[in-house]
Amino acid sequence: MKKIIFGKCYAFSCDTSLEAPLAESLSLYADAPGRAPEVNIRIVDAVKARRPTAINPRVHEAFEHGMRTVFPGVDVCWERSADGCLNVEVAIRRRRGMRRVVHKLLSMEYARETEAFEQILHELVLVPSVYFFGDMVPIHASAVTIGDSACLLAGTGGAGKSSAMLALRNHPGASFVSDDIVVMSDTGRVHGNMAWPKIYGYNCAGNQMKHELLAGRGWIDRAHFAIKNRLNPASVRRKMSPDRLYPRVDSTSAPLSRLYYVVREDVPDIRLSQLSQANVVDMTIAVVSAEYSVFHDHLYWEKYNALATARTAMLTMEEVTANWRRVLSGSLAAVGCFKISIPLKVDHATYQQRVTDIITSGMAATS
Repeated sequence: MKKIIFGKCYAFSCDTSLEAPLAESLSLYADAPGRAPEVNIRIVDAVKARRPTAINPRVHEAFEHGMRTVFPGVDVCWERSADGCLNVEVAIRRRRGMRRVVHKLLSMEYARETEAFEQILHELVLVPSVYFFGDMVPIHASAVTIGDSACLLAGTGGAGKSSAMLALRNHPGASFVSDDIVVMSDTGRVHGNMAWPKIYGYNCAGNQMKHELLAGRGWIDRAHFAIKNRLNPASVRRKMSPDRLYPRVDSTSAPLSRLYYVVREDVPDIRLSQLSQANVVDMTIAVVSAEYSVFHDHLYWEKYNALATARTAMLTMEEVTANWRRVLSGSLAAVGCFKISIPLKVDHATYQQRVTDIITSGMAATS
């Protein structure tokens, strides 16, 4: 299976038991039957044994042409071939029996197999793969296209990005691009990330979202949501495929027109102000560095192991940050960058309506 993801060709292979969740996880990306792959991803039961040159700490292995990163629930080996192709081997450690049941009950998602699979695939494989290309940068933002251009709503986790974008889903002409992490190229184009949006309990207040979110789920799943939602709406969530949540999805690419940072601060009301390009570059790098610290740790360990064993690191955070800074500085030159200041306490419906108005009027002004 070959797909166009983030503007590049990804080839996938897996064991028979994972063919269905893999196909469902990638169904919204365009096929690429005649294109040579730039990334090969193999999903296996266990990663191939390699002779490590160093193991420091135990969750990071350095070897001759790559590295192995151990995350909760998954091992990923990253390797460069002689022709420059990125080869990725993924082994998901699946819970079984009572361990799986208990984990689901204690989690905030009560995830189905495909939901758990696609989250691992997107968050721990596809997005980190972008780091190995010098012409791309991940941005912690929700995104839609309106007309022919893209709009990003960026910020830290819990700032309200997804809530605002959910309010836009029935806006005529708006198409889903990303819920959480969007990828931008050095040409200023935003690429779709079809990871399934995470919908929290508080997103369901005063609307039909809860009915959509729980449709087709079993009684234990529904009871799990109801109990956790009553205790704390921020402690429970479910995922939905983007094409179920939004009337239109856009997995290809579009030029970036507007970038808004949502910032909660001590202000009396919701207000809009301009941001300098220099500030946006620094804010973008700071936020994604915090969100992906688990992968960044591995890049720091990779550098440490290279220094300790007199070898060349596969990739370092210094290289990554320099690439991001260059891509952002060039791509944001013609983009309108703004801050939406949000009071520390604000009515959810008021917030959604005001941010929707800001985004739609801003995009209309650029069309």
